[in-house]
Amino acid sequence: EMSASLVGSEMCIRDRRNFMNMTYLHHSGFQIETKQSVLLFDYYTQNGMFDRVNEGDFPHKKFYIFVTHGHGDHYDPAILRWADRAHYILSDDVELPKDFKGEVTWVKPHQKLTVDDLEIETLASNDQGVAFVVKVAGKRTVFHAGDLNWWHWNGESDEFNNDIADSYRREIDLLKGREIDVACVPADPRLQDKYDWAVDYFMERVGAKVLLPMHFWKHFDICEKLRQKPYGAHVALIRREGDTFII
Repeated sequence: EMSASLVGSEMCIRDRRNFMNMTYLHHSGFQIETKQSVLLFDYYTQNGMFDRVNEGDFPHKKFYIFVTHGHGDHYDPAILRWADRAHYILSDDVELPKDFKGEVTWVKPHQKLTVDDLEIETLASNDQGVAFVVKVAGKRTVFHAGDLNWWHWNGESDEFNNDIADSYRREIDLLKGREIDVACVPADPRLQDKYDWAVDYFMERVGAKVLLPMHFWKHFDICEKLRQKPYGAHVALIRREGDTFII
C-alpha cells in the first residue's frame, strides 16, 4: 500500500517483506532497493556530478543494472565499476570495452527472459533501444520507458509526428490489462505543450500505482504540473536528485 501524498520520503511501509525504496538519481536514472537486491535503471551522472549511489550501503545485495540504450544521457560507463557484484541487462546497441568481463545479458525489443528472481520483458523504443518491464521476486512490477516516448515536436511534419504517435501507442497498448506498481515515463519540456502526451496516454491506457516522471532536464516543476491531472494522486513529487519514495 502507498500513501496518497507521494512526496519524497513521505510514504509508509505496510508490508516490509515486499518494500521497495525508489530513489531518483538524475534525468532518467533510478535506484530501486528491495529486500534482496538493488536495481539501477539508466544510471547517468553528468560527469560525476550527480552520483547518488553508494554501493557501501548495500554490502550483501546484488546489483542489477539496466540500460535501455546507448545514448550518453542513459548509459554512463561509470556503471562498469560494479562488475564484481552486478549483473548487467543491456540493450544490444550499448557498446562495452572489448576486455570487459562482467556478467551481461543482452536484450532486444519484444523479448521475455528471467534473470535470477527478475522476470524481464522488453518493448521497442521509438527512438533507440528498449523499454523494460520488470517483475521483482514475483511481486512488484516496474516499467521503465527509456526513450520510448510520444516525441511530438512542434514544427515537425505531420508524417513524422503521426508515425511517432502510432509507434508509441502501439507499444504502450501491449501493456493494457497489466498491473504496474511503478512506471517511469518521460515528460520532456522540450516538447513544449506536448510534454505530457506520453504520460497522459500511459495513465489512460495502462495506469500505475506510482508514476515517476523522468527525462525532464531538471525542470522539477513538471512533477507539480502532472500532480494537477486527474491521475495526479499517483504522481510522485520529485523535488531534487536523491529524493526517495518508499513503496
